[in-house]
Parts: sequence; structure tokens; C-alpha cells
Amino acid sequence: MRSVWLLALAASGCRSLLGIDQPARGDAGPDGFAVCTHWHPEGFDPCALVITADSLTLDGQAYIYNSGDGALTDAAHQTVITSGQTVEQTDGTRVAVLSVGRFTVTPTAHVTVMGPRPLLVVSWSAIVVDGALDAGSHLAVTDAPAHTAQTVQVGAGANQGCTTETGQDGVGASATGGSGGGGGGGFHGAGGPGGRGGGASPVAGGPGGQPAALTSIRGGCPGGASGAAGAVATLPAIQGSRALGGSGGGAIRLVALDSIEVRGAISVNGAGGAGAPRNSACGGGGGGAGGYLGFEAPLVALAGTITANGGGGGGGAGATGDGSDGGDGAAASTGAPGGAVPADCGLAGGTGGATATLDGAA
Repeated sequence: MRSVWLLALAASGCRSLLGIDQPARGDAGPDGFAVCTHWHPEGFDPCALVITADSLTLDGQAYIYNSGDGALTDAAHQTVITSGQTVEQTDGTRVAVLSVGRFTVTPTAHVTVMGPRPLLVVSWSAIVVDGALDAGSHLAVTDAPAHTAQTVQVGAGANQGCTTETGQDGVGASATGGSGGGGGGGFHGAGGPGGRGGGASPVAGGPGGQPAALTSIRGGCPGGASGAAGAVATLPAIQGSRALGGSGGGAIRLVALDSIEVRGAISVNGAGGAGAPRNSACGGGGGGAGGYLGFEAPLVALAGTITANGGGGGGGAGATGDGSDGGDGAAASTGAPGGAVPADCGLAGGTGGATATLDGAA
């Protein structure tokens, strides 16, 4: 039910847009790359960075990059490379930096980018992405009998600095009815409002999050949870059960001295909202907003699939049955589907924002 944020940066963009302070020039600059004194990317001093590897090629398997400790590990959980470098933004937050001579993701590689900080990839020649870079957030069922779900993968830098952009929780259940649904997270567009709860005196769904002014590199914002279940809930639900909102998508910025070519897939999609737990009479959780993508190089060629789509809202349900989960933001031009509802009652989740349709649906 949420919004999209996709930013393609030209080499002539303004520093204030990115909100990154230039670090002090230090002795750790790359000795072998005197060209750094003539390279002026937006928001940071390349001469102050350490080149972690002359060339980094990711091929043939799944990798995980953690922006908290800067470790890149392979499918066997072996460390491929570690970079502890960060850049401080004007709002005081820090961005993880991976600085290499050349960065390549081959068609057979899939890189998951997660952790508390956004990721800035800096290449001293070219960046080529023919495989997949995924800094999106993803929902999964964590208790099948009770049909409860939550975000199990949070994209790098998601949910940070969110205030009015966060989808709000729905109102709790009345004595005779169900709770309201959670509002969708906002970022570049507004999140959709949550559906109202049932009963003789219906309660309100949560408002959707509002659009954000971009002052720094950060991920998308989360959706709200449904209101708490009330006295009409029966096992496996309990009084107080909720459908959780989805996390926003993460944030990646790619900067290269020469060129950036993307023929694969880069995604920073938001997670879907959870459907109503079984027998809870709850609304659904709001979907998370899409995240941030930035590109800067003299030549930027984007021929692949590049998405920052929002997640769909979860479906509500009555005191018997459960609501389907909203879909995660997809690598497509269409919005993620909202969760369906059982036959007895409930409101379906709204569609996530995508591409030209920035706002999430109610």
C-alpha cells in the first residue's frame, strides 16, 4: 500500500540534495589513484576513502552484505571482503561505504544488502550489475497454525529517521467487533489508509504515512500494525493479537568514476503487511514504502529492472478465518497485491505503490 522512491543522479547534482558532509582529507586516501584529486562526486571526498580491493567480482552464488559491520559473505558463510568505512551525513546518520577499483555482479550472482545503514558503493572505474542486488524488505509467515507473519529481511538503512512517514496503527477492537487496519508507510508518495474495523460501532483504520522531503540517503518507512484484537477473538488468536506492518525498503547509492551499467535487477522494495491472524477479527497490517536508489557516473546505462516499489497491505478477517498477507514490492511496473479476505467478512488490503503510481491504495 505504499509509495515508490527512485532517484537517478546526474554527475552535476547538488550536494545539499544528498545531505552528506565531506569528510576531512586524510592520509588513508588511495595512493595509486592520483585521479581522485580531479574527481568530485556529490557529497564525499574520494581521496579520503580507502580502496578495499582493486577489483570485486561476485559470481555464481548468493551473497549477503551487512551494512552494520561492512562484511560481505558468500553462500558458505565465508567472508569475502570487509569494509568498515562510513560517511557521516548532515543529519548525523552514517552511510556504509564499499570502495573498490571495479565492482561487478555477474548474471549468476544474487546479493542481499541488509543492515542498519544505507550502502554507498564507490568504484574507481566501472560498476557492472548483470545479476541481482536486493536491498528490499520481505515478509514471511512465522507461525503457520496461527497465521502470523512479520518482516524477516530488512533492507539496508530501512525504517530510519521515519516520523510522519510511518503508517499509523489501526484502532483497537470494540467490545463487539474487530480492529482497524494499519496505514501504509510513506516516502516519496503517501501510504494508503487502513480499513476500518467491523461491529456495531466500527473503529478507524490507521492513517497512511506522508511523503518525505529527501535530505539524506535513507530507506523507506514502515506500515502500521492493525489495532489489537478484542473480546471476540478466539484461539489461536488472543485478546491483543495484531497484524504487523511491513518494513520499508532499503537504500543503495552507486557511484563510479567512469561508468555504471545495469542489465540485471536492483531492488529496494518494501515488505507487505501481514494479514489478520487466525480468528482474531483484526484488520491487516500496512505495507512498507519502497526505498532509495541513486546512480552517479559520467555514463549511466540502465537497461535492467530497477524498482523501489511499496508492499501491499494485509487483508482483514472476522472471528473465524484469517486474512491473506500483502505481497512484497515486486520487480515490476505493477503494484504489489493487497491481501485477500475470507468469505465471512473483512476488507482486502490495498495495492502497493509502483512506478508512476506513487501513492498506496486504501
